[in-house]
Amino acid sequence: MNKTPGQKNKSIIQNSLKLIKSCPICAVKYEIEKVQVVDDKEDILVHFGCKNCHSSLLAHIAEMPFGVVGSAILTDLSAPEVMKFKNANAVSVDDVLEVYEKLEIRDKN
Repeated sequence: MNKTPGQKNKSIIQNSLKLIKSCPICAVKYEIEKVQVVDDKEDILVHFGCKNCHSSLLAHIAEMPFGVVGSAILTDLSAPEVMKFKNANAVSVDDVLEVYEKLEIRDKN
């Protein structure tokens, strides 16, 4: 039986909470309501929000034949902001040079 997207996300969240149980900043346990699946198309990207200290953790989880592998980083981004930047175009060399040139002009004035 195939799971609906909602059931799949609930399962991902529950399994994620088994791996990452509490906030690395204040050690308060994460609540299921503050955990969101940001992306599950290939690997899984999960956003954890701490109700106590309001820090956020972004976890990348990949299912492997013999279990799961994951990594996590602290972030100040909300789940919607993660999606916004995840879907944005990469910063090009031209973008960097444009900002540099504008800063140079600004600093000269």
